[in-house]
Amino acid sequence: MKTPAFPIPVRLRGLAIFYGLACHVLFITGVGAMIAAMYFGMDRSLGRVPAPWSFFANALLLIQFPLAHTFLLSAKGRSWLGRLAPQRIGSPLATTTYAMIASIQVLLLFTLWSPSGVVWWRAEGAVLIVLSCLYAVAWLLLLKAIVDAGFALQTGLLGWWAVARNRAPRFPPMPKTGLFRLIRQPIYVAFALTLWTVPTWTPDQLAVSLTLTAYCLIGPLFKEARFAKRFGAEFRAYQAHVPYWFPWPRPGVSYPVPRNDLSIYDTYADDWWSGRVRWLRALHNMVPARLAGFDPVVGDWTGKRVLDLGCGGGFMAEALARRGALVTGIDPSPGAIDIAWKHAETSGLAIAYAIGTGESLNLADRSFDIVLCVDVLEHVEDLDRVIAEIGRVLKPGGLFLFDTINRNGLATMVMITFGENVLRLLPRGTHDPARFITPDEIHRKLTAAGFTVGRFVGFGPRRVNWRLDPVFGRLPTLAVQYMGDARLGGKI
Repeated sequence: MKTPAFPIPVRLRGLAIFYGLACHVLFITGVGAMIAAMYFGMDRSLGRVPAPWSFFANALLLIQFPLAHTFLLSAKGRSWLGRLAPQRIGSPLATTTYAMIASIQVLLLFTLWSPSGVVWWRAEGAVLIVLSCLYAVAWLLLLKAIVDAGFALQTGLLGWWAVARNRAPRFPPMPKTGLFRLIRQPIYVAFALTLWTVPTWTPDQLAVSLTLTAYCLIGPLFKEARFAKRFGAEFRAYQAHVPYWFPWPRPGVSYPVPRNDLSIYDTYADDWWSGRVRWLRALHNMVPARLAGFDPVVGDWTGKRVLDLGCGGGFMAEALARRGALVTGIDPSPGAIDIAWKHAETSGLAIAYAIGTGESLNLADRSFDIVLCVDVLEHVEDLDRVIAEIGRVLKPGGLFLFDTINRNGLATMVMITFGENVLRLLPRGTHDPARFITPDEIHRKLTAAGFTVGRFVGFGPRRVNWRLDPVFGRLPTLAVQYMGDARLGGKI
């Protein structure tokens, strides 16, 4: 995918928005037509080609979908897609134009089909209710598979939205979560299920079901070849552990979920401030609770030199800068630092950002009044080294403010079992429970490093907001998450 030349003129960005609107209208209309047409067994449509010519017309409608679909996903097809918009934005808009063409194909097939007029069987009564529910479930599974694969990519949002924001498209990582943990091709399987759970059967529906099911079985082979080329060893490992189409269990084989996976900070960097990603919204919602815990310890932030260690995209850094602190943000993620710097600039905030790790800070000795470290300590490679570096850059009497996750069975259940695997409040693999830190452990390490440790307070979700996102505050227990403070030498 070619990167567009920046800045993209406003005229072309406006054209990208037009492409996006057209894409989504066509997508919704095409899917709606498909749902309705198959529910009635392809017996209701606008096609009026008389027999025997209707056979040839319907055959053309059927064959155009898999053939064009496969061609457009090939290298030559992607090149052709790039020429369907002005040259400067044609390539970045390819995902949008692909979704537009696919939607038009679906719309043509399911609105221009010429029905045979023969109805073999139509469900009634309780059977109709059961089949209608199964049909709805199949479509919900398809929606779930699309979300797991990357909703923006699958619906054409990815291309036009990036161009409209004067950016290059940022593709999601290889899908291997959600339904992709069970089978490698959940989109095709779910689509096939919609073909065979209809409550009305006609020769027309049978022809559509057989043809498109064959495509669902064969078409993904081409997709896998593309994935093997693009993702290499990562896809081959996934391919070896997860079945192709049927979720048959493989004795003794499980797909390992990487733990302490910090690649998410680069993967989702562009969405840090967008409000579209739930786990990032949850991080943003933690800011008021963290400030409520740290404000009484600090008092007035104005003029204080603060290091936000592990700043991510800048949620806490910006909040502290607005309180008058002189903030420096350090994070190992280049993507997060880039978006943090850009957002601070557009917000008129003077924050110094740099790429770095807590184990080796490229900062002068005794240069900060406060070091802030939230959602970080449970991810570092060498906790003792990080604490030593924090002590080095703090002025005598400087404050270390932090929060982290307790190490016990309850915290593992809440953060991993429910937070990552069930409720999906965090991407799977975000945390490694072996890296969680007990209050006694952090107290002992800080004391050994010359800190006087203050008090620990529990915090976590206390309610949900209108988006069903957690809203955080103080809790009466340290069992899962807790905040703390320590002063370098002296007394708290």
